[in-house]
Amino acid sequence: MEYGNVEAFNNYEFIDFQSVVKNPNEFYKDTIKIKGQIVMSSHNVSITDGSSWIWIDSFGPAYADDSTYHDLHMKNVEILGVFDFREKGFMDSYEGKFTELFYIKMY
Repeated sequence: MEYGNVEAFNNYEFIDFQSVVKNPNEFYKDTIKIKGQIVMSSHNVSITDGSSWIWIDSFGPAYADDSTYHDLHMKNVEILGVFDFREKGFMDSYEGKFTELFYIKMY
């Protein structure tokens, strides 16, 4: 299943998840493309590579139906979105956040 702007997604190269975590300043307010798994918790939604987590503020505009977020739990995804390392989510538990997503592909 795919949502959002596939043309924009195809114009970006994948960034290694740990590269974003280890060098967050390098990607500040950039649109980046990564792979991971969606995790839903009682307080937040995040994407993980299994060792680090990045908070997802919203799946919009790519996936605007907030009522169906639960369908994404534990799904492997590829996403394209704007990264902000200064926002850390609930109790500063995350390595940053995606402020918006332009594309999401579940597989």
